[in-house]
This record gives sequence, structure tokens and C-alpha cells, in this order.
Amino acid sequence: MRQTLSALALFLPTVAVAQETVGTLSGTLDGVQVDYTIVDGEDIRTGWREAEDGIEVEIEAYPADAPMDMDNADRLRLRFVADTASRNPEAMEADAELRRDGQTVTATDDAVALSLGSVEVTDDSLLLTGNIRTTMAEGSENVEVLSDEGITLSADMQATVIRADESGS
Repeated sequence: MRQTLSALALFLPTVAVAQETVGTLSGTLDGVQVDYTIVDGEDIRTGWREAEDGIEVEIEAYPADAPMDMDNADRLRLRFVADTASRNPEAMEADAELRRDGQTVTATDDAVALSLGSVEVTDDSLLLTGNIRTTMAEGSENVEVLSDEGITLSADMQATVIRADESGS
């Protein structure tokens, strides 16, 4: 009985906060090769919704080589609005947030260059491919994509994102 309970206890963290891998983001962070896993699930912001100007997408990603700890984890969040009215989808606004080693850095519009390869909607799924280049800094520092200040991310991404719950939960 004790062995059975011990074995079941190993699975409790997985059941308590279920996440699903929905994509990858691979490239360099300040010149060092990095790989992130894009996840979706309980308490994760990954999702998409229709917006006035196109489709709003939020992506939450964690380092692929480290266990995900929701409270203390290094994490990358991207949010953007894509104009999907033309054959060549375009990001109209974007922001990024990176938390690593207890430090949080951010970037907005002028500091984020997002090139979308494809944005395809099928039912509640959004297939997305693209490349991001951004320079993120602490606080309200005004940085641009190609800036010597801050932390630079250059990466390719691909994901299949599920429509966000409209109820806000």
C-alpha cells in the first residue's frame, strides 16, 4: 500500500497543473543558443482571439532544458496582433516580456520586429510560423530592435495555438 501511494505521489504535480506543448521557439538570446517550449494549459496565457484589427495572439514559453515551475520559472511571453486580411500576414503591434534569473525585461512595438511566415486558422486552431527579433530592457527604457542596450532575442517560432476562452478565465 505504501509503495502504491508513493508511486501515485510522483504523478500529482503533473495532474495538478496540466500543460501541453503546442510549439517551439529556437534561436539566440544575447548570442547564446536557446530553445523554448511553447505551452498551453491551466494558468497559461497561450491562446488567440479575434480582434478588431485581426487576430490577437499570446504565447507563453519556457526553457526547453529546464523544468517548468509556474512561480519561479524563467519565462518568455509574446503578445501581438496580426493583420490576416492579406495573403502576407503582418504583425501590427507586439510586445515581449522575458523573466530570467529573477529579472524581468520587456519590449514594445518599436523594439519588436516580428515577421510572420504563416497564420492559418482552422476551426479553433491557429497554425503560426514566424521569426522574432527584439531587444528587451528593464522598466521603461526606450530601446529599439537593433540596440546595444538590453537583452536581444532572435528566434524562429512555430506553434498551433487554440482559441482563448472568451470568458476571460
